[in-house]
Parts: sequence; structure tokens; C-alpha cells
Amino acid sequence: MARFLHLTDLHVVAPGTLCSGMLDTGAILRAGVDRILAQMPAIGPLDGVLVTGDVSEDGSAASYDLAVRELARFGLPVYAVPGNHDNRAAFRAAFGGAAWMPAAGAVDWVVDLPDTRMIGLDTLVEGQGAGRLQPDSLEFLTHALNGAGARAVVVALHHPPLRTGIRFMDNIGLENTEDLAAAIPANCGPLICVAGHVHGVYLGRIGAHRVVTAPSLCSAFALDRRPDARVGFLTGPTGYALLDTGPDDSWTAQPLFMGDGPFDF
Repeated sequence: MARFLHLTDLHVVAPGTLCSGMLDTGAILRAGVDRILAQMPAIGPLDGVLVTGDVSEDGSAASYDLAVRELARFGLPVYAVPGNHDNRAAFRAAFGGAAWMPAAGAVDWVVDLPDTRMIGLDTLVEGQGAGRLQPDSLEFLTHALNGAGARAVVVALHHPPLRTGIRFMDNIGLENTEDLAAAIPANCGPLICVAGHVHGVYLGRIGAHRVVTAPSLCSAFALDRRPDARVGFLTGPTGYALLDTGPDDSWTAQPLFMGDGPFDF
């Protein structure tokens, strides 16, 4: 079994600026790390930190420097995939010292632990909110699954292969979920797909396998399925998740802060 801290959607901005004109996401991340570290005796030990995208809001080098510095406080390996707000080149530079980071192309990677294979997939299409898995990423996934053997498998990506009912988020979801489903055999497993993007906890399936999304560390979206639902964010609830792999695997969301809103982006 392996245990990971699952964080997502940090949306860090350069120091001295605010995300959406309101959120000091650097300070929010710092406070979140403080709180999780205080909880570590209860939730640990951990094998690593998995971040499913939107590390940065503005794509700036300064935002990544801040985020990487805060994540390093866990003293654990950090594994990350880019989200739609990330800048791929700046993301690659920020995490460039990690052994899992490819030298070029999509940020697709494989990390093996004794009984777990972690697969990171890049869904970023720079310049748009929606995500897409390119043919090379799907081929990468096929080879990674074929080499997993008896290991438990975690597939990590930013855009989840599910719909939430939040119209403005579903409109910028994963564009080719059916291609991802076709690439994952039904008899592969145990396999879990973990994601972010939707700033809340949603459960679904892709074929025979589970899909889970973690709460954001910085904001949330209201589940409002009305056609005229307001497009905006709440300041909470925020949180993180814990992932245990293996035959008795589990995924558990933990709250950090209950907030207010909605507020315009």
C-alpha cells in the first residue's frame, strides 16, 4: 500500500497580487500547508504529495517559486500534472529537478512504488479552459498500463472524465473522455483516476474504474444546475484528500475551511 496527499487547484499568483482580485492564494496555500502539517500525526505516514493541476493561476515564474517552496515543507516527493491555468514551460521549469519530469513534450510520466504505479497525464491545451488528451498521451497511457503488472494503478490528470452539473465547469471539461475510456481496459486494476479542476468532491466511473475529484485548496464552486446559475466561486469549503492504494484502497476528502460567496471571477 502507498499513501498520498492529494492536493489540487492551488491557483497561486505572483506575490503582491490577488487571484480573481480577491484571493491571496499564496497565503491560503501557506495556511493550508500549516494546517495539514499539524494534522500529519493523525493522517500519516505519507509516501508523497500528488498535485492534480492549476498549481499557478497566472503562469508566472514567481507563482511557481512560491508554490514549490510551500510544497517542499512537507518533506515528501511531489508529483504534479498541469491544469488549464498552468503554463507548461514554467511548470516544467518549476518541477524540472524531479526525476519524473520529461525533458520535452507533454508532461506525462510514470512513477513506480513497490506495489503502486502512478501515471500522470497532461490535459492542458494552452489558451483554453477545456482539456484534451493528445494521441501521444493516450499511447503513453496504454504502454504504462501494459507495464503495470500486478501493481495498483493511480491515473492522475487535471480535467476529470465526468460531468458535475455545474454548467460553466462542464463546458470546459475533458473533451475526449471516450478516448480515455477506450485506453483503459476493464480488467486493469485495481485502478483509480484522480483529478481536480471542479473545486469539489465528485465521484464517477470511467468504464469499470472509479473517478474522484479533490476539493481545491483555495476556493469552491456551488452545485447549481439551473440554466441561469451564477458563474463564480465561493471562498470555501476548501480541502484536500488522502489516497491509499492497494487491495484495500480508499480515497478520503478532508475539509480545511468553510467559506462565503459566490463572487465573480
